[in-house]
Amino acid sequence: MEEESYLGALLHYVHLNPVRAGMMDVAGLREYRWSSYWYLQHPAKRPGFMDLSGCLEATGGLSDTTAGRKKYREYLAWLAADSGAQKELLFDRMCRGWAIGSKDFKKGLLSAEAERLKGEAEDGELLDLSKEHYDGKDLREANELKWELYLERGLAQLGKDATAIREDLKSAEWKVMLAAVMKRYTSATNVWITERLNMGIPQAVSQNVGKFYEAGGDGAEAYQGLIIRITE
Repeated sequence: MEEESYLGALLHYVHLNPVRAGMMDVAGLREYRWSSYWYLQHPAKRPGFMDLSGCLEATGGLSDTTAGRKKYREYLAWLAADSGAQKELLFDRMCRGWAIGSKDFKKGLLSAEAERLKGEAEDGELLDLSKEHYDGKDLREANELKWELYLERGLAQLGKDATAIREDLKSAEWKVMLAAVMKRYTSATNVWITERLNMGIPQAVSQNVGKFYEAGGDGAEAYQGLIIRITE
């Protein structure tokens, strides 16, 4: 199968996931919030990086208009009921991973999801990123990409780079503070934090973070700034 055809088939497969799971029929997909199909049907809500033209192009070159999206919905309804057509599109071989694309693309998806969750939070409520932990061995990559994304935000807020990570003390105050925020607001492990921030041994992370809180470090303005930056 050609690459463009495979992409279209993959998009159809993903859009029909809730239908195959028995959660709803195709008509119900329009209000199923956790799918790119929702963004297809609500173009004004799409993030700037999201390009959904592939599924329309793969369905006879449909246009991204009200009429085109209606025809795509009708196509999915037909496809959902035709097992032979699904077999021709290799549905039984589709990747079960959480996303396909470059590292930056996947981070973009995670960033958009974090933004959506923030928008749904109550006024003044901090986004607890640890609750958005992906489960399962196949989704380990998603977890680590999220941690990388939040770590990058933290380093940017602190004005630190790879040189600082390599040359500053393993127990440098800024490292401990960033580790404290990562541990409180994400599910990042001590091992992962130790490797990324060059903090020595995993046990030292918990020890230094504990001392940081005992000294009242979580009341510092810099700490609060990190929380806002990472959870933005």
